[in-house]
Amino acid sequence: MESVCPKGRTIEIMYWERKVMKFTRRSFLATAALGATGLALVACAPKATETPSDAPAAQPGDQPAAPASGEKKLIKYHIFWNQPQALEEPFRATDEWKAMEESGLEIEFGTGRGGDAGKTAVAAGTPPDVGDLGFTLDFALGGKLMDLAPFVDASEKISPEMFYEQNWVQGQWQGVQYGVPAHEGFVRRVLYWNKEMVANAGLDNDNPPTTWEELFEWHKKLTVFDAAGNLTQFGIDPFDAEGGTGPGGDGWCIADLWDIPWFDEATGAFAVNHERMVEALDAYAEFVRHMGPDNLQGMRSVEGQGTWGGSFNAEVQAMIIEGYWHSGETVKEKPEVAEKIASSWVPVPAWRDGDKVQTYSGHVTSLFAEGENAQYAFPIIEFLNSKAACDLIFEGIGWLPGQADYIATVDGTKFPGLEFVLKSADEATHRYYDNQVPIRSFVETKYIQYREQVYRDAMTAQEAADQFQKDVESEWVESGWADRWGQA
Repeated sequence: MESVCPKGRTIEIMYWERKVMKFTRRSFLATAALGATGLALVACAPKATETPSDAPAAQPGDQPAAPASGEKKLIKYHIFWNQPQALEEPFRATDEWKAMEESGLEIEFGTGRGGDAGKTAVAAGTPPDVGDLGFTLDFALGGKLMDLAPFVDASEKISPEMFYEQNWVQGQWQGVQYGVPAHEGFVRRVLYWNKEMVANAGLDNDNPPTTWEELFEWHKKLTVFDAAGNLTQFGIDPFDAEGGTGPGGDGWCIADLWDIPWFDEATGAFAVNHERMVEALDAYAEFVRHMGPDNLQGMRSVEGQGTWGGSFNAEVQAMIIEGYWHSGETVKEKPEVAEKIASSWVPVPAWRDGDKVQTYSGHVTSLFAEGENAQYAFPIIEFLNSKAACDLIFEGIGWLPGQADYIATVDGTKFPGLEFVLKSADEATHRYYDNQVPIRSFVETKYIQYREQVYRDAMTAQEAADQFQKDVESEWVESGWADRWGQA
């Protein structure tokens, strides 16, 4: 299927795919990848007697509204991460924020509100009015979010045309708009590397690997063991950061790169045991086998060398698959490492050499149906997509929105490696985004389980993929979705 991107360029879009602690973006994503069982915790997973339409989004009266003259409305605006704490004062100083307050909104700005606490609050009927707590699809399935169509239709500041199509549709479930891109979005598939480590290994920074096979050769040359056989440096952990994501909010990296039609939206059929999944599991596993699973795990336990980019910042991992935010966040966290960053396309298997793969994903902001003043809170979403807010977010924490026109204004020299990332959005030949699969949390959990079985040689890739398929098919039936999919 083809679509036209906001810049008017026709490209191929793959529709079959599908993406606590102190919450930074990295800690959130690492936690989500390890515990992707949100439906049960939200207490809103659809059962055999329910369908998504049984849990309506918008309720009577859930329409755009403004406080009466002289009236004040407390708006609870909560978000997952901690980094935006640094933005509260600059946000409140903008003319746009002051205008919201003058209209009668008193805004409570809460950060670090995700994880189990956020899910519990939503399930208990005490959510914020507006925000992003993660787990948007899970909340939508449980009828916890408002339909934003009336708000978008009435807005002079928000329209679908502002955004990359793939970023906009991420906020949808079966045609209903439950979220609008905000805070951060844009693209997720970039190969970053440390130029100094690459040069020290005798490799050419100007000719990065373009295929998975070439990536493995770089990996071998960049992987170092001491005299006792201990791992002291490695090329890349393909399961770190964006490379390790399952079919959740950041897409499914392994499915993107190998172009795996793992779910048929028309029929509800799964193919997680597709022959290309088998090939990909083996390819990924080879990187871990070369290092030794326990060697890698031991290194992960070292302070500052944990998952989701920690080893890259510690300069023991030379390459990493990350999203657009990597360079900006690294500048803020480890500027001495950031200055060594280079970036290019994530390599693909040799049989699709030349394909330029990019995934468009990110977070969306929603109105919570049980929020006390949610019908008054849409101006927050409008504010987050204003140039003033986007500039502060980008300058302050290195995040970008999924807005095509705004991206066109961004200075690619601001952060190392960013210039390529910005160009990749329009130069990609194959574009992917999250497929809204109602049991994707289950699929992701099983994916994490079986990929480890493969790289530890406890199962062959074929055995793991076949059992993976059986588990997913069983869950699809037991959850009731198999019977209802064609009617949903």
